[in-house]
Amino acid sequence: MALCALSAGITAAQAQEPLGALGAGVDVPSDAQLFLEADTVTYDRDAAVVTADGGVQIDYGGYKLVARKVVYNQKTKRLLAVGDVELQQPDGNKIYADGADITDDFADGFIKAMRLETPDNTRFAATGAVREEGSVTTFEQGVYTACEACAEHPDRAPLWQVKARKIVWDQKKKLIYYYGAKFEIFGQPIAYFPYFQQADPTVKRKSGFLPPEFKSSDSLGYGLRVPYFFALSDSYDATVAGTYYSKQGFLGEVEYRQAMENGFFTLQAAGISQNDPDAFTRDTPSFDNVDRGMLASTGRFDLSDRWTFGWDILAQSDRTFSNVYGIENFTSLYHTSEVYLTGLGDQSFFNLRAQRFDVQSDDEFTSENQADALPIFDYQRIDPSSIGGGEVEVNVNVASLSRDDARNTEQLLCYSQFIVNGGCNSAAALAAGVSTPFRDDFFDRSVLEGDYTRASTDATWRRTMTTDGGLVITPSAGVRGDVYRADMSLDERIGDSYANYLDGVDVDESGFRGMANAAVMVRYPVVFETASSSHVIEPIGQLIVRPDEMKAGRLPNEDAQSLVFSTANLFSEDRFSGYDRIEGGTRANVGLRYAGTFTTGYTLDAMVGQSYHLAGANPFDQADLALVGYDSGLETDRSDYVTSLTLSTPVGLSLGTQARFDEETFENRRTDVSAAYGNSRGSVSVAYSFIGAQEIYGFPLDRRQVTTSASLKLTSEWTASASLGYDLENSTLISRSFGLGYLDECFSAMATYTSTEDAYRQTDAQNTVLFKIGLRTIADTEFEYDLSDKE
Repeated sequence: MALCALSAGITAAQAQEPLGALGAGVDVPSDAQLFLEADTVTYDRDAAVVTADGGVQIDYGGYKLVARKVVYNQKTKRLLAVGDVELQQPDGNKIYADGADITDDFADGFIKAMRLETPDNTRFAATGAVREEGSVTTFEQGVYTACEACAEHPDRAPLWQVKARKIVWDQKKKLIYYYGAKFEIFGQPIAYFPYFQQADPTVKRKSGFLPPEFKSSDSLGYGLRVPYFFALSDSYDATVAGTYYSKQGFLGEVEYRQAMENGFFTLQAAGISQNDPDAFTRDTPSFDNVDRGMLASTGRFDLSDRWTFGWDILAQSDRTFSNVYGIENFTSLYHTSEVYLTGLGDQSFFNLRAQRFDVQSDDEFTSENQADALPIFDYQRIDPSSIGGGEVEVNVNVASLSRDDARNTEQLLCYSQFIVNGGCNSAAALAAGVSTPFRDDFFDRSVLEGDYTRASTDATWRRTMTTDGGLVITPSAGVRGDVYRADMSLDERIGDSYANYLDGVDVDESGFRGMANAAVMVRYPVVFETASSSHVIEPIGQLIVRPDEMKAGRLPNEDAQSLVFSTANLFSEDRFSGYDRIEGGTRANVGLRYAGTFTTGYTLDAMVGQSYHLAGANPFDQADLALVGYDSGLETDRSDYVTSLTLSTPVGLSLGTQARFDEETFENRRTDVSAAYGNSRGSVSVAYSFIGAQEIYGFPLDRRQVTTSASLKLTSEWTASASLGYDLENSTLISRSFGLGYLDECFSAMATYTSTEDAYRQTDAQNTVLFKIGLRTIADTEFEYDLSDKE
C-alpha cells in the first residue's frame, strides 16, 4: 500500500478560478494538496506520469476519487481513471462511471457510462458526459429522474423518467436543457418534446412557466389556467396567470409578493369580461354581469418582538366573484377584510381591528346584511398579586358597528309571535311567504340597520385558598361599566296578516349600564388511591350575587348570539358569548366531578351539574332581538341537567360525550358524542349530534346528524380516505367524500370526490371531482371538475 502527498505539477491547478467539477461550484483551498493512496504507485520521470494501481483513492480539496487505476500526466495536467470510478464532490454530488478523463482540478473532463446522484435525490445517467468551462455538463443519450431504482429489480425502469438525445446542465445559469426528450411512465413513452428546460435541482425559485391547471363547471365551461412565475429577486416575486374558459372567455390574474426584514406584503388582482353571463343562475351576482374583478392585499409586519401590524383586504365588483372563479387565497365562502394592530405583553394583550365581513354567497340576506366593525378593540391585563393576595383581571372592549341595509326576516316574524302568543310554528312562517321555515340561518337573519357603539370595561379580583382540611375556596368580585350609543331600526314588515305584530323595531338611545357581582366557589376534592389507579371525586358549589341586567333585551345584540349550556360553562360567571348581553341576577351552580387515572394508561373524566336562578330577573328568560337564552336550558329557575364524559386510552382510542336533560322529565335536549381511533396505519372518527326541537328558532322538529371520517394507509405509498355526513331526521345524505392518494420519493397523485347538500340551505350544494399529479422537481398540476354548478 502506497500513500503520498503530491505537490509537483499541482501548483497550477491551485490558482484556477472557482471549481465546478462536474456538478459543483466549490472553491479548492489555495494550500490544498492531492493525497493519493493505492496498492502500487509508479512514477515515470521522463514522461512525467504517475500511475496508481489497485484500490486507488484520491483526496483533493474536498473531492474524493475512487478507481481501480489512475494515470496522472503532469504535462497535460489530466487524470485518467479506469474501472468502477466513483467521484464524490464537496457539494454532495456523486458520480459513478466506467472511466473518466478529467483535469487535475476536477473542473473539466469526459466521463464514460456515467451516473450522477445529487444530494436532493435526483439522478442523471448517460452513455457519456463532457464537462466544459467548469460549469457546463453535456449528457449524451441522457436520462433524468427523481425516482430511486427498484431494490429488487434494479434494471426495471423507474416510475417516471425523461430520456433525451442530449441534456445540458448549465450550473452558472442553473438551468437544465433537454433536446429531443421523451417523457416515460414505467418505461413507456407518453409524450415527446423537441425541447424544454427546467431549473436545476438546487434552485428553489426560478422564472418560468408553472404547471397548467384544468378547470371546469357548467357556468364557466372548460378552462385551462397557465401561470408564469417571475423570480424578480431574493425578496420579491410575481405570478401572472391567464385562464381561458370556453363559455366566459379570458380571466387575467396577477399577484405580487415581497418579503422584508420584519414582514411581508402581497398585492393581487383579477378580472374578466364575461362572454355569456346568462349561463349563470338568474338573480345571482354572476347573472347578467359582464365586467367582473377583484383587488386584494395582505400584509404582516413585526414592529417589535411584542407588536404586530397587518391587513387582509378584499375588494371586488360583486360579492361572489373570487369564489366563483376560484381566485387563489380568496376562494372561501366567508372572508374577513381587516386591518389590525396586536400587542402581547407578559401579562397583557392588546388587539385593535377594523373589519368588514365578506360572504361570497348567492344568499342576499346572508351576504348583504353584514355589519362593518370600525373598530373592534380588546385589551386584557392580569396582575397576579395586586390586592389581598389575589389576582386582578381587567378587560376593555370597544365596538363600533355600522350596517347600511337590513331587512325584516323570518326570525323577526317568529319573535313577534313569541311575544304575542308564546309560540312559533311552520304554518305561520309559510303564511308569511317563507318557503323553507326550518333553515339553519333562521336565527342569524335578525339584523338591524344603523349605527351602534359600545365601550365596556370590567375588573375582576379572584383568589384561591386551601384550608388544612383540603377545602378549596375561591372568592371573587367584579365590576363592569358600559357606555353605549345606538341608532338602529328595522322598518319593513312581513306579510299583511301579521302587520299588527310587526310594527318595526327602533332603538335610538344612549346611556350607561353597569354590573357588580360577588361570587365564591367551593371545591372539596377527595382522593382515593390504589396500587393501580388514582381517583378524585370533587363536589363543586358556586354562588354568584349580582343585580338584574340593565336594559335587558332592549339594546342591539350583535356579539352575544351564541349560547350552548354545558359542563364547559357551568361555572362561568357570565355565560353570554359577548359584551352586548350581561348575565344578571343571583345564581347558584352545583356539580360533581370525577377524574380517574390508571397505571395502564387509561384516564376517565366525568361531570354532572345544574344551575339555579335564586333571585332577580332571569337573563335567559328576557326577550331580545336575537332570542338568546330561550331553549338554552337556563331559562327556568332550575336549569336542565348537564353532563359530560371523556375517556382516553393508551391504544389510540378516545371517547367523549356531553348531554343536556330536561330538569323535570329528564328528556334529552341535546347530546354530542364523538369517538376517534388512530394508529400508524390510519384513523377513524365518528361524531353524533342531537338537538331537540326549538320552535322559537324555527326548528319545530328534532335535529340528528352523524358524521364519520376515516383514512387508511394501504401500503407505504397508497392511502385511502373517506367521510360521510348523514341527517338522520330528514333521512338525507348531506356530505360524502372519497379519496385515493399515492406518494413516494418522486411522484404523488390524488383523486377525490366531494359532495355536499345542506338540508337547511345555509350553503350551496357542491359536487366536485379533483385530480392532482406531482412529479418531484418537474411539475405539479391539478384538474377540478364541478359536477354541480355553483351558480
